[in-house]
Amino acid sequence: MPAKGPVVIKLDRSDVDHEVKVEIDVSGYEKRIACGEPPRVGNPVRSTDGLSLVRFASPEASKGGGEAVVFVPRGHDRTAPGALLVGTHPWNGGVWTYAAYRELLEEAQAKDVVLVMPSGLGNSLYTADAEGEVMRAIDAVKTAVAVDPQRVSIWGASMGGAGATTIAFHRPDRFAFVASYFGDSKYDMTTYVKSILGGTGGAHAVNALDVIENGRHLPVFLVHGENDRTSPIVQSSMLESAMKKRGMSVDFERVPGMAHEGPLVVKYIRTVVDRAATAKAPVHPTRVSFRSVRAEDTSAYGVRLVRSGKGDAFVDLEKRSDGIHVLAAEGTREIVLGPSALGASGGEAISFERGVSGVRVRFEP
Repeated sequence: MPAKGPVVIKLDRSDVDHEVKVEIDVSGYEKRIACGEPPRVGNPVRSTDGLSLVRFASPEASKGGGEAVVFVPRGHDRTAPGALLVGTHPWNGGVWTYAAYRELLEEAQAKDVVLVMPSGLGNSLYTADAEGEVMRAIDAVKTAVAVDPQRVSIWGASMGGAGATTIAFHRPDRFAFVASYFGDSKYDMTTYVKSILGGTGGAHAVNALDVIENGRHLPVFLVHGENDRTSPIVQSSMLESAMKKRGMSVDFERVPGMAHEGPLVVKYIRTVVDRAATAKAPVHPTRVSFRSVRAEDTSAYGVRLVRSGKGDAFVDLEKRSDGIHVLAAEGTREIVLGPSALGASGGEAISFERGVSGVRVRFEP
């Protein structure tokens, strides 16, 4: 009876001995037998806690979308808004991949963190369709469990690590914390990824490094093995360097003697859960820097940009004691400030830094 997740086997009689044999496939990536929870014996009961598969409407159902694995800690109050940790799976992974990590489930139980593991629609490199699927999975969880919108974090390994930073940097106001294990921050188009991304334009749409400004209020935790030959460690060091240069919050664990492997995930997974348990995103930060490389990405933290053309767009605004300063604006003809954006009341004076022109700023009523 092949099974990717929890399975209940009903035995015919309870008054005789039974022998149950379990065969486990272990990948080269894992290098170990990864087990989420030990087998349990007894009378079957219905439960809303623990691991379960949730289904929801998705235009990507034919690609494996429309379902996600959810872990709800035992005793969790579903009516009290709490922390949610999203896990984006690696290459050749799926919704059940991270459910096999006992350490992940144990720490989520201990810290009362709800987990959701969405589908990446196969080996997608978390391009737009897969990113949309992840966001649908988050919304689906919110219909069943109360989630604090300021306490949603995201993590992943390998393709999932790159995907976690891509998704979080595209939507920085939707996440409180992001962790990436040995993920690419700027894809090398001389490798296999070209067949998926198509060219530099496709890579630009998913490279976290290309929207680095969006990480201003997003703490990032990077883990990379120094012996990694699949995704060289420079992929994480580039991201760390770019964030530190801009004064952003980033921690980087360079791990000697380890490579592109599951045991490295286990080594730091409790730290990831611990940080997700306490992380909280700002609602109205007084400075917002937002770069958009896709037409659908138009706003963050209540600041919305209107493009002046088809290319990238960037805005950088800050509320100070004397009003709102437009520090930079590129590829943008209008900036719309939503209610309380930048912590503003709506009547502040607008000033433009030297070199900034041709852009209108208005408050949304």
